Amino acid sequence: MSNDEKRGSAALLALVILVPFLAGLPVVGVAGAAVLTQTEKKPAACVISAAGERAGDLTSTPAIPNGWGELVDAAAKTAGLPVSVVAAQLKQESGWREGARSSAGAQGVAQFMPGTWALYGEGGDPFSAEDAIPAYGRYMAALKGQVQPLAGDDADLLVRLTLAAYNAGPGAVQAAKGTPAFTETEQYVEKILATGQGEFSAGCTAPAGTVSWDGDLGDGEWTNPLPGGVFISGYGGRNVPGLPAWAQDHVGVDLSTPGAGSGSGGPVIAPTDLRVTGFNDKDGCVIAKEDGADPDFGFAFCHLNAYSVAVGDRLKRGDVVGTEGNRAGLGLVATHLHFEIYKPDAPEVVYPYQGWNLDPEPILKEKGAWVR
Repeated sequence: MSNDEKRGSAALLALVILVPFLAGLPVVGVAGAAVLTQTEKKPAACVISAAGERAGDLTSTPAIPNGWGELVDAAAKTAGLPVSVVAAQLKQESGWREGARSSAGAQGVAQFMPGTWALYGEGGDPFSAEDAIPAYGRYMAALKGQVQPLAGDDADLLVRLTLAAYNAGPGAVQAAKGTPAFTETEQYVEKILATGQGEFSAGCTAPAGTVSWDGDLGDGEWTNPLPGGVFISGYGGRNVPGLPAWAQDHVGVDLSTPGAGSGSGGPVIAPTDLRVTGFNDKDGCVIAKEDGADPDFGFAFCHLNAYSVAVGDRLKRGDVVGTEGNRAGLGLVATHLHFEIYKPDAPEVVYPYQGWNLDPEPILKEKGAWVR
């Protein structure tokens, strides 16, 4: 096995090992580090949204005041930013006050300077949330477009650079080829991301960008790979103490059957027609390729306690791949499915961190296969 393969195998569970007391298990040492939580530690101010918000949805939470949730959702869609980031930034800029003014002359809930408002306000009133929040979305989309070449395909970096461009100006970001080394700007970016996670995200997950497949996949054509499962951890950067820098990048999504604990869980199924191309037995992974009319995505279904397939099998949508479990090479994990999607031109048998990973969440959502 190559070094990339070894690292990929280890990383499949480096971010999903759970604190043992959660499962009533003894502490297990892993390469000299304590067994870790599967997601980063929640901020002390973490506020989980009330019932009614589905975990993982990029929609507004009850924490957004004044009935402005739909405005914030729409602005986030226009800007191409997570709703939690948009909400955190508006709170930071004005405290959600339509009549807010700064000593520098910024106006309204989105704190537009008059010259910027003239470009993005479309003749509206900067002191009206119904005008200012959509204008904010247009302005952030423009900033994002200016820093996009620096971020490349790194969606999380793109969010950070867009926030930095808002605070320091896009010219400063371009000159620095990243976030400028200004204390104010660095603190501003971290403040927005922390507030987004702590107050405006489902389950207090870290705000993250998404890298959607850029083809037309249609709607409602796939099936949730873990029927009855719930979303527990998303794609992108994490901050788990004790892990090396490369392992802080979670390259799949985690789904779990409620109440499964640390034994065998529910059936894991093919979300679409697949052909089985290989296994990673160390981490209980079935590796497969799309076998229908869609792009030839690669898939990995990991931490399975049992396989129901063999290499070369062709599966129809809904066929059982295996059993959700806690099988992992570095120690005990709580029962869940770690699910990855790879780019269509990936090899038949592929491992994470080789440059092929895509964020599964937007793809599953577009195909109508996200968790319920």
